[in-house]
Amino acid sequence: MTLQHVPFGLRIRDRSFVDVSDVVRGKRCGCICPSCHTPLIARQGEEKQWHFAHATRKVDNTDKECDFSFFVSVRMMARQVIETGIKIALPQYKCTVARQAKGTQFKEKFLVAKQTTIELEDVHKEAPFSNCIVDIVGKVQGFSFVIYFTHPSRPLPTGLDVSNNQKSAVLEIKLDDTHYLFKEDRTGTRQLDRLKHFLQNDLPSKSWVFHPRKASMQKAAYQRLNSAIASYQPKPHSTTSHSSSRDRSSSLHSDPWLMPRNKPIAPPPPIPKKTATFECIMCNCQWQASLPGQPTCPKCHSHLYASEIARKN
Repeated sequence: MTLQHVPFGLRIRDRSFVDVSDVVRGKRCGCICPSCHTPLIARQGEEKQWHFAHATRKVDNTDKECDFSFFVSVRMMARQVIETGIKIALPQYKCTVARQAKGTQFKEKFLVAKQTTIELEDVHKEAPFSNCIVDIVGKVQGFSFVIYFTHPSRPLPTGLDVSNNQKSAVLEIKLDDTHYLFKEDRTGTRQLDRLKHFLQNDLPSKSWVFHPRKASMQKAAYQRLNSAIASYQPKPHSTTSHSSSRDRSSSLHSDPWLMPRNKPIAPPPPIPKKTATFECIMCNCQWQASLPGQPTCPKCHSHLYASEIARKN
């Protein structure tokens, strides 16, 4: 079934939502689209999945464009199903608190609610709650329980704030992937029964918006977290690592070739000069010259025949 098809129609005579298998075939089904109020046709063929479709000919009583008739029909039928009374599986609710202290990230997980199953009492559809109109408001053990259905064109409202109503729980049920419920199969299961099974048992589509126990459980988790931080003692650094660091640092300073390249290398100290007496073996001329240096004969003007005969330190 595509998003252009309508799985549930609004029956005109009693204003109730019905499965396509619960009405007569064709235009005589007596149903309209719950989104745009266009008359529907019940398609009950032998090859394709049964579904409602908008009347193809132009009609005068269409209220608006119908881009989300699939989700609207599913949401309306889901409200009707819950109102009649079913058991609903609720997911586990876990949270985490965290703090950065003493150079370490501390975390403490806490459980708000276990996975459980409830059955609502005193159910009301499309009821006001915390400055919003929600899909379902019921009672569970004296607490108000709110259900809000979301889909691509209907996000969770920002005004759904229950800070002043601590005896209430709010659950979001996402309908985004419900079109997979109505794919063609050979089981013969009615679409209404598939939706009931989804509402009763599907956990991934459900998420907690608010739970009355969260505040107290979060406070206890912060107390445990602060106690853990207070008793935490950072591990001392290993002396071996300090020693190896010092040895490495010493080797870096002692060997200029191992020093960091971005640090300039100091030039070697100058070699002290010495004086020596030389004699030219060609002309027997004697002279003094500084070492290191090239002893050049003052007469021959050559160093090739210079011979050192005495040196002064």
